[in-house]
Amino acid sequence: MKLKDLIMMALKNLNSRKLRTALTVLGVVIGATSIIVMLSIGFGFQKINTDMYKSMGDLTTLDLHTDMFWSDEQEKEASKKKKTLNDQAINEIKRIPHVIAIMPMYKASAVFTSGRFSNNGVDIVAIPADAMEKFGFKIGEGRLLNSQDNSGGVVMSFGCANENFRDDKRPYINSTGKIQALKSRIEIKQFQVQNSNNEYSGGSYFDEDGFERKSYVEKLKVVGVLEENPNDWSNYNTTYMTIEYFKKLKKASETVNGKTSALKAYSNIKVKVDDMENVDAVQKQIKDLGYNATNMYAEFLKQGNQQIVIIQAVFGAIGAISFLVAAIGITNTMIMSIYERTKEIGVMKVIGASIKDIEKLFLVEAGFIGLFGGFLGVISSLLLSALFNKLAEGFIMSEIGSANVDPKISYIPFWLILIALLFSTAIGVISGYLPARRAMKLSALEAIRSD
Repeated sequence: MKLKDLIMMALKNLNSRKLRTALTVLGVVIGATSIIVMLSIGFGFQKINTDMYKSMGDLTTLDLHTDMFWSDEQEKEASKKKKTLNDQAINEIKRIPHVIAIMPMYKASAVFTSGRFSNNGVDIVAIPADAMEKFGFKIGEGRLLNSQDNSGGVVMSFGCANENFRDDKRPYINSTGKIQALKSRIEIKQFQVQNSNNEYSGGSYFDEDGFERKSYVEKLKVVGVLEENPNDWSNYNTTYMTIEYFKKLKKASETVNGKTSALKAYSNIKVKVDDMENVDAVQKQIKDLGYNATNMYAEFLKQGNQQIVIIQAVFGAIGAISFLVAAIGITNTMIMSIYERTKEIGVMKVIGASIKDIEKLFLVEAGFIGLFGGFLGVISSLLLSALFNKLAEGFIMSEIGSANVDPKISYIPFWLILIALLFSTAIGVISGYLPARRAMKLSALEAIRSD
């Protein structure tokens, strides 16, 4: 019997028993919908987690620190092997597979002034001139750093440029709308370099009576302001400059006090990995070299997703019970069909239908029940998912408060739809296997004589 004939006969048989077929399909619909919706909620929260931590920092970037140990005993033992974050470290890390960019950093603090407005405690970060483009910095106004800025030129974070300048006479009033970073005259002073121990060189710029000491002052050339990102709190009040300009400011600031020192090590080194899947492997190789490589946001994301997977497994198991009930329903329907069609089966055998054809017929019928149920289950799941997302959108946004996060608590990827259709069809075929075997074993003569 040709496949086309099997399909047409199977559809005809299912159509002749509309109510029973519909009720059996309904069981599959409930099972498929339960599993898809349960899993989609887990995927939704995983996506929200990923978007949220991506907005805080790059999940494919590792931060290198010198110290690998936390306890006092380990610290003493490690001090003998302590490795410096210098150019040698950069050359070692460059050879690691999947590393696509390295950004060494010097850090400092400074005070910015613009007329009667000032921004105290600005975090200065010095990086290579081409690093911003490689590490995906997003500019909101002006441009990113380049080699033209080696002699002077900085890029400010949105918070540094727009939210942290205060009126010295009215310190609780910010400068929003009054300081335009790219146009206003802004000066830098009290430049203090941060060493590898997170300490600042140069001492205090205030005497014992609280009066400000003399410090080097230079007009800043602001070439750009980054996009606003309220989740990137670690760089909220940061200004970026090239390493060459940083060294120039350091030398000028130290010359005022008559003390100069050399930069012995980078404050930090960021390593860009080509894909999130390779981050753990690269992190392990860097640690094997003797450096402490971390990504705080990726670790938080991993921990959060592990908890979601556990909850997702519990919900999926609950949905699987519905599918088990649906499978029993398909089996029952097919067995009842055999009892009702015993004479038909006997006639088919007498006129030359092979037992394999009879088996295939019942398997195709059962498979169609699973397929129809899976298809309707996918449609109902998409509708329920859209409803859940609409109802929860306001709550999610109020809790997270980020425009960079898609507030969908239910997310159904395309591959889940395909798997749901294949799985429901497979459940139908498996459920119809025993009834099909029973139909094969019926005696043709006994079947014809049956009432």
